[in-house]
Amino acid sequence: MTTVEYVADPRPYADEIRRLLAAAEAEFVPPLSARQGTTQTDGLDEQRNDALDEYFEQCIDQSFVLARDGEDVYGFLSFRPGYAIDELGAYTPSDYVSTIIVDPAHRREGHARRLYHELLTDVPEDVREPYVTTRTWDSNDRHLDLLEDLGFELLTRIEDDRGQGIDTVYYGVDVEGFER
Repeated sequence: MTTVEYVADPRPYADEIRRLLAAAEAEFVPPLSARQGTTQTDGLDEQRNDALDEYFEQCIDQSFVLARDGEDVYGFLSFRPGYAIDELGAYTPSDYVSTIIVDPAHRREGHARRLYHELLTDVPEDVREPYVTTRTWDSNDRHLDLLEDLGFELLTRIEDDRGQGIDTVYYGVDVEGFER
């Protein structure tokens, strides 16, 4: 049976988290192995090929919601409480979702929706912020469809931020107004 829950210490699941990062890293724009970290805002259109370990080290120090069956992790959402940058406008402080990945073998089973739902409704008070925010690229259709279905609003668009014709888009939702 799959459980979705906030996990205060993700380190016991580090191998599974690393496995999922490696499995999905090339699906991100830019790939996770080309990034300096989970909240990098400059140089997203510059290519590197050695940074997946750096990304993992920043990711594992964040807060997590896991979808798992025993020790097997089917998906995770990592987030930073108290996050505030100009691109989020009034949606600060927020629980900023830096990474969400569902194992390719378990996609289209509702795990991503359940991960977001857990963050929006049931994380401990000490990590709960008034807003949940995230960013992605403008052609990440499945993620954008999910965000819009959950009531997230487009906050900022940065044209060509990830390369020619690839915009970065920031989304946010007011936790108080989230329909459970």
